[in-house]
Amino acid sequence: MKKAFVVSFEQLPACMLGCYGHQWIETPNFDRLASLSVVFDQHFANDLSAQNSCPWWTGQTIPSAFETQANENAAALFRHLKKQGVQSTLLLESDSEAGRNAGTRAQETWFEQFDQVETVTGQNGFKVSEANTPIAQLMEAALKRLPEWMERSEDQLIWIRSEGVPLLPLAPEFFSTLYLDEVLDQGDSDDELEAQASEGLDQFDADLVDADESSEVDLDAEDWQELVTVVAELFINPEEWSELEEHERQMARVVYAGYVTLLDQWFGRLLDQLLEYAESQSVLLIVTAARGGTELLGPVRQVESWGLFEETTHVPLLIFDSENKEQGTRRQFLSQSADIPVSLLSWSGIPQEKITCAGTDLLTLIRDQTAIPEPVIYAASDRAIALRTDEFYYLRLRENQETLDSTEPPFLDESLKIQLYQKPSDRWDVYELHSQLPEIVAQLTALLDEKE
Repeated sequence: MKKAFVVSFEQLPACMLGCYGHQWIETPNFDRLASLSVVFDQHFANDLSAQNSCPWWTGQTIPSAFETQANENAAALFRHLKKQGVQSTLLLESDSEAGRNAGTRAQETWFEQFDQVETVTGQNGFKVSEANTPIAQLMEAALKRLPEWMERSEDQLIWIRSEGVPLLPLAPEFFSTLYLDEVLDQGDSDDELEAQASEGLDQFDADLVDADESSEVDLDAEDWQELVTVVAELFINPEEWSELEEHERQMARVVYAGYVTLLDQWFGRLLDQLLEYAESQSVLLIVTAARGGTELLGPVRQVESWGLFEETTHVPLLIFDSENKEQGTRRQFLSQSADIPVSLLSWSGIPQEKITCAGTDLLTLIRDQTAIPEPVIYAASDRAIALRTDEFYYLRLRENQETLDSTEPPFLDESLKIQLYQKPSDRWDVYELHSQLPEIVAQLTALLDEKE
């Protein structure tokens, strides 16, 4: 019997993984999977608005910001799986303190489409034991159920959904301080960092220290002050990112990096077991993310951020197929979240002509080396809409955005409404070119207008 596993993270930027080029964050398990998989280097999330249309579940390639009509094929994934006799299971995590966040609640309609759904809770925090974190609880639950899943006689889709890196990425002490030397070695003295970190401590200390009293870890006073200030002020107040000094930005990345390594370590335990089963059974494993991280992870830019830059939209996609010989290869093919349900339907045996979702069947692309035309990828955030080709990335302020600054007049100069970046050379969306390439802007504007 065939078993398909999808391990998804709500927030995990590709730029923080070693297999996508990061040089100092330790992600040995993601990297090990990459060496055994087909890695898609150009995989992008395309619906980052508050009204996320959840392309994993709907198969929609056009974000909800572009469309006013409901997608008739929105439940195609689950409908076809049931017809094929594929048993579907969803195992998802939440923070026991915060509960399900708005993004999770918005997807609950789709969760109900699975044959079985189970929620696992954990707790984030600097003084929380590693074993009590949400990712640890999720992976432990998956490992406990894995033998039962593998013994069932029917084909199965098991979706393991993690929140990934939370909005306030406080991992246990070992992980939050794992990369501390990366900041302390940048030239600032410990005394200077300590003095800067102590500012604002009283405001956030009470909320953040009230964690697991049974924790076995503790933090030196000066390091605790640094972490509290960085995490609370930098991640809770993103509007201040543009004014940060470089060592402050780096410190925030260190805290974020620690949580990424925490995810990697616990994912590795599941990966070990799945690879053992893959030696004797047909196993498909897809690892991906719904969105990347915050703009704080990227470079300082000279243009307005609309929530659609590289670090936010570029997410990992690794596909391991125990029956595929293309292991350890990479693809530059443009792919998007909506390709996941199409690929799962192909895996389940649905003929290509009967798949009504609009994404690309990546399994066929991998196995047959078929020359499939690369798509145009449309994207949206609450502030902007965009499209991506293999040559350019074009962004435009949404019409319902009144101004970039409430003190400005209601009619903005046209140059403030458009951004254009050349791909793939400008990976980080730094060199804005729209005024230099008016013909390209006109072509992409017309293409975007067709979908609005």
